[in-house]
Amino acid sequence: MLVSKDAIAKAVADMKGKSEKRKFNQSVELAVKLRELDLKRPEARINESIELPTPPSKTTKVAVIAGGDLAVRAKNAGADLVIGREDLDKMGRDKKQARKLAQNYD
Repeated sequence: MLVSKDAIAKAVADMKGKSEKRKFNQSVELAVKLRELDLKRPEARINESIELPTPPSKTTKVAVIAGGDLAVRAKNAGADLVIGREDLDKMGRDKKQARKLAQNYD
């Protein structure tokens, strides 16, 4: 049974209309079951990118925990912070610094 894009949009709009208004931004989760599609076959795999209608409001800051070649690759890729094993061990002893790092990076 094929379902059109309009039918899905109408169902989501009906669902949103029937629910009560809340004082925060709500999200909608959509689950789709694909029948007669064998994802084990390489030609049947789905690889789709969806562009969001509006970009995220804040810029993301990325911290990478890595060492060796992976750390160099992360720096070259533009990671904001690369943490090695020594730095990670220090943070394991200093909970305040670890919390600060977790709050500042996504």
